[in-house]
Amino acid sequence: MADSRKEDTDFYYWLNSIEQFSDNSPLLIIKNEKQDRRRDINERTLRGKFTNLKDTLATNLKTNRGLENITEEIKHYIQNLPHVGQPLPKTWVKVRQALENDSRNYICLQEYLEICEDNGFTLLEDKLQLSEYLHDLGVCLHFQDQEESLLSKIVIIKPEWGTDAVYNVLDNHGVINNKGKFTRNDLKRIWKDDKYASTRGELLELMKKFQLCYEIPDCKDTFIAPQLLSENQPDYDWNPSHNLILRYAYLDFMPKGIITRFIVVMHQYIDQQKYVWKSGVILTKDNTKAEVIEYYGKREIKIRVTGRDKRGLLNIVAYELDRIHASYKRLKYSKLIPCNCSTCKDSQSPHSYPFERLRKFIADQQYKIQCQQSYQMVNVLSLIDDIIDLNQLELICKENLKRTQ
Repeated sequence: MADSRKEDTDFYYWLNSIEQFSDNSPLLIIKNEKQDRRRDINERTLRGKFTNLKDTLATNLKTNRGLENITEEIKHYIQNLPHVGQPLPKTWVKVRQALENDSRNYICLQEYLEICEDNGFTLLEDKLQLSEYLHDLGVCLHFQDQEESLLSKIVIIKPEWGTDAVYNVLDNHGVINNKGKFTRNDLKRIWKDDKYASTRGELLELMKKFQLCYEIPDCKDTFIAPQLLSENQPDYDWNPSHNLILRYAYLDFMPKGIITRFIVVMHQYIDQQKYVWKSGVILTKDNTKAEVIEYYGKREIKIRVTGRDKRGLLNIVAYELDRIHASYKRLKYSKLIPCNCSTCKDSQSPHSYPFERLRKFIADQQYKIQCQQSYQMVNVLSLIDDIIDLNQLELICKENLKRTQ
């Protein structure tokens, strides 16, 4: 939705975000032309970049000008989606209708299973298959893979109830002013309404599931929402010599939230639970430290590691970042391996090689590559072995092959 008065819609950010999650679904841009003030959009350029952009349509939501045509266009594209109109078992339809007609926000898992039973289901695996299908459609939320979590024991049949609860925390002035720190007592106050009071534990698990917060180690019942951390990078000492350096460069688009999700995943390693800010973190493990900083304006994450087991900690950091990247199906990025020639070895800005290029060199049995700063020929295997155990390279190749099949 574009607002003609503000004229600040970042189309490239939102269209790229949609591309990551929509599986190439048809896309319409709706222009809300307040006071009938027209706004031109460079539609040809956007279509060249985003092939699923079907049309841009204008309306004035105050007068409803053009709204009937917009409604018809939306209906047309929905009706032509691949899965729309596909026949479903009657038992599935009946259960979906029962859940959609239920006025409650959530039900316990046992009650969901009984609803399935009442509508012709007999096998547990069929009931859970349906909940997974409805979860994927957004009809309900059921995290059945979280067997040890409270979330697996309930089915949220009003997803907006959970979303509203989460934003009640993230938009709370007290939590914002406290730089994202909150306690269970704070949640009692924030989620004091009857619709939340009996499920505070489940809602907190929901925030953890979406990597929106973490519990501070050795500080029971105290949590941090990293997207609300201070933007100021704290002062700390760093030894720049003999660092291992790895960079992730995002080619066209860098989603927001990668670094905050990473902070949640790696929170147990935060140095003194002190050196963390909105765009970066210092991690410590086995007398080794890693500095991980997001440079959003450059579309880059840079990692520096120093200490006793540099490669071990770097492998952990890279593994977790790669897992986060895998949640974006169309994300384009390069993992940049630093050069280890005599000129670059101790430089903080060495020449870098895309990991995919080095891997192709190995596949083609080419074991030397030229540094573009010193023009020295460098051993490809040694470049990769500085960062990744060569025994793991074959596993990485196999995993990537599976993703492309």
